[in-house]
Amino acid sequence: MSETAGSRQKSCGDCVRAKRKCGMEIPKCTRCAKKNIECNYPNSKSSLSDTVIPELDFPWLDDLMQNPSMLPWSGSLQSQLGQGSISSCSMISETQNSQQAIPDYLVDGMEPNRTWLGRTEVDAALRQFKTYPDKWLNEGAAPFIHPHLYASDIPKPLQDAYAACAIFSTKNERNEHVAFAVIEARATELLTSPDQLAWTPLDLLAALQALLIFQFIRLFDGDIRQRALAEEAEPILESWTMQLKARTEVEQHFTTATAPSWRAWVFAESVRRTVTMSVYLCGIYSLVKHGFCVHADAVTANSFTAQRRLWESTSALQWDRVRKSCNPYWITKMEFEVILREAKGDELDDFGMVLLITYNGQDVVDNWLEGMKSGRHRIIQPDFPESLREVTQSQSRV
Repeated sequence: MSETAGSRQKSCGDCVRAKRKCGMEIPKCTRCAKKNIECNYPNSKSSLSDTVIPELDFPWLDDLMQNPSMLPWSGSLQSQLGQGSISSCSMISETQNSQQAIPDYLVDGMEPNRTWLGRTEVDAALRQFKTYPDKWLNEGAAPFIHPHLYASDIPKPLQDAYAACAIFSTKNERNEHVAFAVIEARATELLTSPDQLAWTPLDLLAALQALLIFQFIRLFDGDIRQRALAEEAEPILESWTMQLKARTEVEQHFTTATAPSWRAWVFAESVRRTVTMSVYLCGIYSLVKHGFCVHADAVTANSFTAQRRLWESTSALQWDRVRKSCNPYWITKMEFEVILREAKGDELDDFGMVLLITYNGQDVVDNWLEGMKSGRHRIIQPDFPESLREVTQSQSRV
């Protein structure tokens, strides 16, 4: 028994003795490299297939304390600039760039601005991400999947994603290997679909929404293998997002005032929310894994309709009545001033609320909700500010 237990140890010896979280980098973990001490792992002869993927941890907090060029968002996804014309990202050393390298597909030739977000706001986003699979399973809708968009014919990618949610909801310690095997097979089938060239914009939207569901499951609630596979899928997520934006340029401009019909608006709003959610997910995951985000400008460039009564309308008649009687709260490029000035808390759904928190901060949102006496205090639910340590510990396999 002792031999089996010992073989499960993945952290280096010094981190175990110091009772510190080990990044498990090869050949030296970050902590040992910084302290310039010898770094020994229990299974130094392990094969490449046994290499451990680092846990979602926050070693970057120490770096931020020592790096004056990295400044907080201060309530905005826009990166903060120092005095003069030199941006924060241009002041980062080459050494740090090599240590916190970004995949090539995230770089457009010029190094993007790096920004970061407070732990409470990141926690709020993660808490919501973890609820989306269960919400879609039990309610037949998600903040970016409208329940009436596919009312007559659910596309196969979404059928598979729905089945994956059902399987995941029954996962336990004894059956998780089977559950994850099935979820992995469904996700792989989606990612390698041979019909992609024939997809219509609606097909592409459904595929991207399904992939987002798989990403929520595998990035934040999966085991180490599932998280690694989800990371490998990020380039495809980005590619499909860019394709959807390019193929729906006209539809994305449909607002409640210009859309020719309720169905046209539902499609347009679904596209806007799905594109925003895709980029937002990549940004939040980058914050958790690397400690910084290069997607801030891409998230900020998006707009959407924040009025929940419009999104939750179940018919063309109801939608028409709501748009004539309520402010649609059209949010242009993530400017939420009109919400904080005029809206009530119950006029925003979870999609708008989590973005409002990201851009304005939890304290601002809590004060706004209390001032409006909307009845929605302490964000969306009582346990919303769950610690990131709890979230990441659930994934630990050390």
